[in-house]
Amino acid sequence: MPWHKYQDFLDQQRVAKLPAMVCLFGSDLYLRKMIVAALEEKLGGGKKVERENFYASESSPEQMLTAASTYSMFAKEKAIIVHQFQAWTAKQRSTALEFLEKPNPQTMIVLVADDPPGDYWRKKEYAKWFDGASGRLEIIDLTDLKESEVKDLIDRMARELNKRISSEAAGLLVELVGARPELIFRELEKISLAMGEGKAIGEELVHELVVGSRLQSIFDFTNALGRKDLGRALKIYHQMQEQNPSQEIFWYVQVLNMIKRHYRILIEAQAGLGSERALKSVMERNRIFPSFRKDYVSQAEKFSRGQLLEYFDKFHATELELWRSRIDAEIIQTVTESNVLMEKLIFDLCGA
Repeated sequence: MPWHKYQDFLDQQRVAKLPAMVCLFGSDLYLRKMIVAALEEKLGGGKKVERENFYASESSPEQMLTAASTYSMFAKEKAIIVHQFQAWTAKQRSTALEFLEKPNPQTMIVLVADDPPGDYWRKKEYAKWFDGASGRLEIIDLTDLKESEVKDLIDRMARELNKRISSEAAGLLVELVGARPELIFRELEKISLAMGEGKAIGEELVHELVVGSRLQSIFDFTNALGRKDLGRALKIYHQMQEQNPSQEIFWYVQVLNMIKRHYRILIEAQAGLGSERALKSVMERNRIFPSFRKDYVSQAEKFSRGQLLEYFDKFHATELELWRSRIDAEIIQTVTESNVLMEKLIFDLCGA
């Protein structure tokens, strides 16, 4: 069986026989939720399905297989979700696949594996077992969505919320939040609540509600970094942390994405210094509102192009480490490592 892309699998399931077991390859919670919901609906024929959750780091494949062979007491059909599937050894994973030899027709198993590492070779090694298992197991790849796929998802999310979103607003949302459906849906939910009965989501609304006060924080933060004011930079960073108490890995990536966007605009603005027309074009192309434009120009004048490019090397290295730290890590450890990586970046940018 070949690997499936998210939407291709959903389209296929409208007409295909329900698989006894599938594997979701990727950690995006929104995509996982949509796949599991679609499978459960088909399994139960629209009726309630019992769900039983296992965590590979705490359970054995034998326990999962026992549960899979036991009929539900609360509903006719049962869905078993195995989280952190990659935590099992290759032998344990193969044991889990024994369910396919004699499946229980009233039970469906969903194996959930986290995102692969960012490094190419580690990613290839991580996916090696899944490639081998794809001959027997339906695997849905939730990673590396194309831009067109993300924009289609945004349109669908907006419709779910009874809204419509312009192509420009969708593009800005991806630019600000990243191509992570889970994060995008959170922001769209917030926008939907804020606009009440309104239907149309445009660029200004995305700019105001997604960026909002965070943009001023980012300006203050990057200004402090540009002045190499370590104390001020750390103070603002910690204030932003306090405003986001969950501080999941995605929060750190989102902050880093906003910082990267800010410095990319500085590079473009720097190239246009001395030409009012060129600067105006840069600001309009990047959808920078007039009230922020002077700040960008002022900051662009403080850096050399070499400095800005050097910063992007640091951003890239930090982002790789952020995603790498998430693989096979407990959530507390992951948050701690992510915070250490971000603070190290701050120290590096301030020359400390």
